[in-house]
Amino acid sequence: MSRLDVFTVDVSEKTTWILLRLTGDDGILGAGEATLNNRTSDVLAAIPDAVACIEESAFSSANRLAAVRQMIPGVIGRVIGSALEQAWLDREGKRLGRPVHALLGGAYRDAVPCYANINRGTLSRTPSEFADRAALAIGDGYGAVKLAPFDDVTPDACDEALREQAIEAGFARIDAVVRKLEGAGAVQVDCHSRFRGAEAGDILTRVAASGVVWFEEPIAETRDALEKIAQLRRMAQTQGIRLAGAEKCADTRDFLPFITGHCYDVIMPDIVLAGGPREVVWIGHLAAGLDCGVSLHNPCGPVMDMHSVHVAAAVPSLVSLERQFRETALYDEIITHRAHHLCDGAIELSDTEGVGMDVDWTHPTLDQKATWNVNL
Repeated sequence: MSRLDVFTVDVSEKTTWILLRLTGDDGILGAGEATLNNRTSDVLAAIPDAVACIEESAFSSANRLAAVRQMIPGVIGRVIGSALEQAWLDREGKRLGRPVHALLGGAYRDAVPCYANINRGTLSRTPSEFADRAALAIGDGYGAVKLAPFDDVTPDACDEALREQAIEAGFARIDAVVRKLEGAGAVQVDCHSRFRGAEAGDILTRVAASGVVWFEEPIAETRDALEKIAQLRRMAQTQGIRLAGAEKCADTRDFLPFITGHCYDVIMPDIVLAGGPREVVWIGHLAAGLDCGVSLHNPCGPVMDMHSVHVAAAVPSLVSLERQFRETALYDEIITHRAHHLCDGAIELSDTEGVGMDVDWTHPTLDQKATWNVNL
């Protein structure tokens, strides 16, 4: 029997972290994260159901965690199941004296290449702030940055003149970052499905001409759009730019048509949205078998970040790992120890047991929401 404690951390208007602490009878504890932007109350409300699922399930811990994902519908079940799996892996790693990546099948590399997502912490949205934050990220040791510059562009019917202005505003942000870095770091652009299929090719060509090396999710990722996305990938390859996407996919089955359809050079599984660390490792092996790269989507807090490092290490065809850049000082303040550090654009791995980090569970920003006894 273990004790499960749930905490929240109010980070900003956009972000509330949900952190889980799983403590065994032996006193060894593990940490997991269930952050889901704009759905915090839904996640917290479903955790009692997750505890009930665990108690009603038989056999192994893996089966109990699978029951959570099966019995609680949709993304809420996947998020909670993932956080519980993260905490369980961290605790098991500490109990066995092994790093989490060893429990996931072993590391394919000694260091995990990563890039800085500068988007969420860029509050003014001006080209100059994007450029300055990009330079800070490169100065901190990142080799690449990513921004989502097309804030007010939507694929819906709207005032076309205003939409064109929004597109130009996005390119002004891109150009400012490219000029500021002067080749010191790679520039990646995320579109969040803001473009129409008919125009996406022209946008891609213009983005590639600006010096960007990565073009992410230009159009909505529906089943009807798979051939169009594959066409965009072929176009991108002729222009020396990677096409990336599929961060919202739920599990291996959801990723399959994007991989077999050769839609993307790089797919972007998320250990929370896809249901857990082990699911993402399976997705990574499938992608490697079909010559598709993997870059983990990692938009949340420090606990998910460190678990994502271990998962990324265990993925065969890894391209990179996304990391949030200076969204909040709390990212470092609530952590008392990290065993893995950024150096020359990559997170160097260590053999430290568990996930390789310790949370300050007494930090004043952590608000304890509930406690349960669970059979994990």
